[in-house]
Amino acid sequence: MPVWWPPAYRYKHLFTFDDTQVSMSGTTETELKTFRFYKSAYAPFRRLAMLVSLWVSGGTGTLKVYIDAETTPRASFSTTSTSEVFATLAFSVADLAYGPHTVRVRCVNSGAYYTYTRYLDAWGEV
Repeated sequence: MPVWWPPAYRYKHLFTFDDTQVSMSGTTETELKTFRFYKSAYAPFRRLAMLVSLWVSGGTGTLKVYIDAETTPRASFSTTSTSEVFATLAFSVADLAYGPHTVRVRCVNSGAYYTYTRYLDAWGEV
């Protein structure tokens, strides 16, 4: 007899899509985007996958992804490109407890230049 699996066990779930351009300047890490997701027994997410864009006016721009109040980023991406560059970041969330979680996207630059981000697409994978 075949086993029926609820949809959460068969699909990626789109958490967010955001194409609002935001920027920051300088060497202080600045939170630019956030979104929330809920992990449960029905949707026991193991991984988060994100498509992000980043570019700078100069220096090296770094995008970092944190969950909840963590002080160490789960993923990061750096560029020196003055044209928009896309990257896919994937990382484990298997260690998170069931319940709501906040994903924080922060940027920083190596100098007194602007760092821009526009595109953020995030999926939870079961």
